Amino acid sequence: MDEIQPTHPACPLLADDEAPAAERIHAGAGSALVLACDHASRRVPLALGDLGLKTTHFERHIAYDIGAEGVTRILSENLDATAVLAGYSRLVVDLNRPPGHPTSIPEVSDETLIPGNQALSPAQATARLDTFFEPYHRLLRRTLTDVWLHRRPPVLFSVHSFSPRFGGGPRPWDVGVLWNHDPRIAKPLIKALHDRGLDVGDNLPYSGKDVAYTIDSHGNACGLANCVIEINQDQVSDADGVRRWGDILSEVLDELLRDEGLYKVEYF
Repeated sequence: MDEIQPTHPACPLLADDEAPAAERIHAGAGSALVLACDHASRRVPLALGDLGLKTTHFERHIAYDIGAEGVTRILSENLDATAVLAGYSRLVVDLNRPPGHPTSIPEVSDETLIPGNQALSPAQATARLDTFFEPYHRLLRRTLTDVWLHRRPPVLFSVHSFSPRFGGGPRPWDVGVLWNHDPRIAKPLIKALHDRGLDVGDNLPYSGKDVAYTIDSHGNACGLANCVIEINQDQVSDADGVRRWGDILSEVLDELLRDEGLYKVEYF
């Protein structure tokens, strides 16, 4: 059964008939794996218009993680896992950044000016956090709690994609595995993907030791096994690519998740 995170009835940024800030799919799944997709959507609420951007910008990685939602849904189905998906664009507010961080509501993204994000007042920024950031993380926290209370300590796996070029520089990897303190998933996952002949980045194209709010606040802070997958967006830009990566990760994770050591609270 799918579940949405209800919006506040008095919220000025979301009308009653607009999509929710967060969605939970496969609630009550049988496994202790919880999937998070921070950048699933490129949607912008009607109250914010188009943020001053052309439609083509919302087809780019600056607006959402291309293919990540589709891969997450396949993993949820194949691995019997609950998933929490963002309902709105990372340009509205980035759910994988701490509130108040300079890139939480980006004024510029990959050399593109975001007119609707310029010089926001504290009240305007807070309204976005209250409307989109807090409901998403509240639903993810509740999902992890549900698994913990009814089964055992959960495993958190966050699904992203990355652009093959950024700021004029190439990113040649097929996939990156991002992690901070806890290596329990990351290290065997890197090896398993490498053994399949894939070009795997260990904390590349960027590092989970820098900014990885979701796994840090919901995983590392609680001693739960966690990591982030970053798939080259060119490889998940169509249905065939999404299915291919969904199947690859399903097979690899199905094997890795048999390790009972993942379901223990440990701090690193």
